[in-house]
Order: sequence, then structure tokens, then C-alpha cells
Amino acid sequence: MRVEAAEKTLQDAELAEDMSAYASMQAKIPFYQRLRVKLIFFISLAVLITEILVFVPSIADMKDRWLETRHQAAQALGLAFVNKQGDLDGDDILHSTAFSVIRITRANGRTMTLSRKNPAPVTQVIDLRHSNEIASLWETLRILLLRDRRGAIEVVGALGGRDGVLSAIIPKTIVYQILLEFTGQFIAVSFTIAIIAALLIYLIIYELLMRPWGHIYDNMLEFVAEPHDPGRILVPEQRNDEVGLAQRRIAAVERVLQQNYVRQKHLVDLGLAVSKINHDMRNVLASAQLVSDHLAEIDNPVVQKLTPKLLRAISRAIRYSQSVIAYGHAQEQLPQKRRLGLRHLVDEVHESLAVAGKEQVELRNLVPENFEIDADSEQMHRVITNLIRNAVEAITADENRVDCAARRISISAGRIGATAVIDVEDTGPGLPARAKEHLFAPFQGSTRRDGIGLGLAICLELVRAHGGTIKLLEDGRPGTHFEIRLPDSGFKYGMV
Repeated sequence: MRVEAAEKTLQDAELAEDMSAYASMQAKIPFYQRLRVKLIFFISLAVLITEILVFVPSIADMKDRWLETRHQAAQALGLAFVNKQGDLDGDDILHSTAFSVIRITRANGRTMTLSRKNPAPVTQVIDLRHSNEIASLWETLRILLLRDRRGAIEVVGALGGRDGVLSAIIPKTIVYQILLEFTGQFIAVSFTIAIIAALLIYLIIYELLMRPWGHIYDNMLEFVAEPHDPGRILVPEQRNDEVGLAQRRIAAVERVLQQNYVRQKHLVDLGLAVSKINHDMRNVLASAQLVSDHLAEIDNPVVQKLTPKLLRAISRAIRYSQSVIAYGHAQEQLPQKRRLGLRHLVDEVHESLAVAGKEQVELRNLVPENFEIDADSEQMHRVITNLIRNAVEAITADENRVDCAARRISISAGRIGATAVIDVEDTGPGLPARAKEHLFAPFQGSTRRDGIGLGLAICLELVRAHGGTIKLLEDGRPGTHFEIRLPDSGFKYGMV
């Protein structure tokens, strides 16, 4: 018992250590992987992309409006000399302007030109009367990004209010400087807006989502570390949105988990106590059985009458004690599946079954001769044994003898797709409603007064380990009918 207590203490310590290690591991999230860092990064990236999408058409529009303004200024300057004819020396006139050439062409063919010395050759013509936004956008990016500053731009437009055309030639270097200045201003303003927008969006998202989810995250780590403490259960906020609903659901789940944890811990403690009691009780019962054997040898009518009853009672107590200990300590191995003949397995079970009254019951093995299943031979042997033993005991029980005209157990099998279906039926009295309510529950599903109630619980555990199901079928016929379904991975269609 000291060894068992020491093992339990060691297991509790290991569990607490694992929980603490898990909480510590979860808490040590690298800075760059934290949610708030990712949120700030993606918000900033989204704002940056938005600013870039705004910048491209903005700078093209700014360039067009600047050229229109320069063209209007060129009109005012050119109209002052409109009555002049021919080429004029424009060095002094255009010195303080952005133009290298201003040319006015009247409807009657007369031309007036203001020109600086050695103007740059025209490499691009922009007609304000027929604007093309895509072409303007491309030319703007080409000047700014490719630094295309060679030559000059000729801006052509109508002569305001008069018949004629005015052409103004502007060096590209000047246009490039204007675009560069606008870009710098735009970046400064955009950077400020991006910081303010990202900060505001982050604060909003933090308050609506990150702070409550961070609270949930911290609470989960604390709850995992000490699940037995009711104070670790999440306290939901007074919110009516999805976050509030999630917090209330998590709090409800943690409350159930805490109760189950405490209940399971109590059961473990109780199981340890029961194991100690059973261990000592077996020694006491063994001594009592030894004394009872000696009592049976006494030649006394009263002793001879009472001793068998005493022996049966002691034997039942020993069996119960052994069954409780076996169930509490059993660790079922994973099924070692292989192809095995079910008919042969049923025959083996019938031959090896040791239960009183077996000769009074007819066993019908209706499994096809070549029917195979994919299962663990030893574990399926135990499942069939438990079902047949229960059926034999139910049929041959004293209080059921009158009700059972034909004492028969039938075992059949078939397939539904790639699923093997095994049916175990008997002609016994059936199961009472009380037994059906806790049919597969340990210590609760027995129908006999001296039954332990572990047979069907073991069957359920073994069948589930195979990935199958077992259930009681209510088909309206006398007796009980259990159906087992097992996945048959080795089955090939077209084969029996």
C-alpha cells in the first residue's frame, strides 16, 4: 500500500510539473510572433499599400494640374506680346519663368515665338485639349522613377478666348524637381497619417478583441496550471457580442472541467482507498474461507446446513474483490489486429466457457464457414465470452426457468459494405428497464443480485478499441439481442 501511495504521489507531481511546463512554454512566445506585433505590422502594411495606391494617381493629377497652371501663365505672358510678329528674344522675358519657349499660332497662320537661347529639344508632347489619364500616369512614373530628364515637354492648349493655339515648352528637369518635391511632401504627410491611423486602428482592435482574448489566453494558462482551483475560472465581461458569448462559454467549460477534475481526483483517492481495503479484505476472506473449509468437516447438522451458504457468500465476496481490483488496474493493450475466422473463434469460446448451466443451453453458431474479421483474437474472445456467459446465466437463473421454453443462444454474422456485423441473440427473459439505463456502466449494468456489472463494460471498451460499436437492439422479440459492428479494413468486395 505504501508503494501504491508513493506511485500516486509521484503521478500527481508529474502531472503538476507537466502542467507548469506547458504554461511556461506557452508564455514564452517570441516577440516577433506575438499577436500585437503581427497586428501592428499588418495594419501598417495595409495603410502603406493604401497610401501607395493613392500616391500614384495623385502625383499624375498634380503634374497635369501644374502643367495646366503653367500653360495659363504662358497665355498671360504670351498675350502681352500677341501683336508682335516673328521670333522675339525671350531670354530676359522668360528668365524668371519655367518656360524655355512660348509659341502662339493664330488661326490666320500668324506665329509669335518667345524663346530662350539654346532651348532643350522636345521629347514629349502633351495636348491639354485631348487628355489621356493612362498615358499621363505612365509618363509621370517614367520621369520620376526612371529619372527621364532628357529634353523638354511641349504643352499644347487652346489660346484662351481667342482663335489659336499656344505651345509652352518646359524642360523636364523642372518637372522632375516638382515631382520630387511633391513626393517628399506626400511621404511626410502619409507617414504621419499612417502612424495616426495605425495607432487608432490598433487601439480599437486592441480594446474590442486583443485585450479580452489576451485575458482569455492568460486565464487558460492559469487554469491549466491549477485546474482544481475555482478561482482560476474565467470571469466573463458584461458584453453582448461574440467575445462576451465566447467568454461565457469558456467559463462554463472551465467550470465543468474543474468539477470533473475534482470529481476524478476524488475517485482516484477513493480508488486508492478501495484498493487498500480490498487488499486487506482478501486476506481476511482467505482466512475465513480456510476456517469455513474446516467447519464443513464438523459432523453437526446445523453446521453442515449453514456452512455451504457461508462458503458461497465468502466466494462471492472474494470474486467481487478480485474483479474490482482487476478492473481498476487493467490497462488494455491496443488491439493486435489480424484476419481470423469468427466461426472457429465462437467454437473455441463455447468449448472453453466455464459457467454453470452451460449444458442446459443450446448454442447455435450461425457464422458462415469462411467468414473472417479484422480483430485481435484474444480481445474478441473475451467479448464473445462475456456476452455468452451473461446469456447463459440469464437463461439458467432459477427465477427464469419457467419463462424460458427454449434455452438457446444464436450467434450470426454478416457484412454491410466494409463493416462486419456480429449478432448475439438469446431466448432469455430480456433485460429490465433499470439495467438498460446503465447497461454499459461499470458496476451498474448487472441484472443478477450477485453480479458485478463489469462484463458489458469490458465488452464496450474492447469493441471501441477496435473502432467499432456495440449496442442492444430492441427488435420486439423475447430475450436480448446485441449487435457488434467492426470496421473490416482487410475485407475485399466480392469475397465472403
